[in-house]
Amino acid sequence: MLTGWIILGVALLTLLIAAMNTKTTKPCTDVVISFKNKDGALYTGKAAISMMLDQRGLSVLKGKAVKNFDLKAMEEKLEKDPWIKNAELFFDNKRVLRVNIEENEPIARIFTLRGNTFYVDSNLQRLPLNERHTPRLPVFTGFPSERYPWKGKDSVLMSEVKQMALFLDNDPFWMAQIDQCDINAQRNFELLPKMGDHLIIFGDGKNIPERFRKLNIFYQQVLAKTGFNAYKDINVQFEGQVVATKRNNRYVKSDTALARLWMKQWLLMTQQQVLVTTSTTLNPQQKQDLDNPASKRSVPDSMKTKPSTKNPVPGKPKESGTKGALPAEKTKPKAVMPQAEKES
Repeated sequence: MLTGWIILGVALLTLLIAAMNTKTTKPCTDVVISFKNKDGALYTGKAAISMMLDQRGLSVLKGKAVKNFDLKAMEEKLEKDPWIKNAELFFDNKRVLRVNIEENEPIARIFTLRGNTFYVDSNLQRLPLNERHTPRLPVFTGFPSERYPWKGKDSVLMSEVKQMALFLDNDPFWMAQIDQCDINAQRNFELLPKMGDHLIIFGDGKNIPERFRKLNIFYQQVLAKTGFNAYKDINVQFEGQVVATKRNNRYVKSDTALARLWMKQWLLMTQQQVLVTTSTTLNPQQKQDLDNPASKRSVPDSMKTKPSTKNPVPGKPKESGTKGALPAEKTKPKAVMPQAEKES
């Protein structure tokens, strides 16, 4: 009786091996490339993946015996591309070769002191510029090192760049307001805003949310009254206070009249950006309401901001946006203490 079961088991095993061999000798029926990223293929694309798999095209792979595919070697080849984070290849039950690609997603663009530029992702991997797509990201200038991988102080600084970039990317207002982040000789951040002719002395990459909270209070309680050009620089790196250097009174008065309008304009732009970003999750009726011109607030021409023509220049401070008839400035340092004190 035992001998019979042994013979039956051997027979089943033989049939299974034969079936597997038959399957692997059959040809590949198709190749399907898909991308896991929520926005699809931004930096590579199906054509580029096809060329990586075989320079002669996907048609060459169709009809090729399944057993002749070295899937592991193909995955490793794809992952050598800096824009491919992960590649998974397998055959389904219909002998279709499935190619699943996950692209790297940059979080910041970096300019070094020598003028070289590149992206970094959330793992601080260095990524080259991409001809297919240029993402809208926080810009950092003046990075002091050309070496990669980063070590020591460079690694610490890049980690702070990452934290700053992630914060800006998750805050629509500051993402729209901060034009670029300069890294000075002390490896601290100095922020150049799109609106207002002032320098934001931020300090190192610690306590980022708290410092932006103080800066937001200063914008609303002080600059909204005095004008966005009232101060040459705003220093938020000290705990519990904001220290600012004021311009002369004539320059302040010429700017004060538009300050509140500018603040309202930028808040409105931020709200509209959030609505556009989230509109893909709305139902058709909600989208129709969002697109209804009657439901939108128009911005007068006098309040519209001209598009920025600045290009990031590593290590170079932003030039004053006001030229001409104004007298020479006499700067007075002024400490604006916590939120309890207000500027008149």
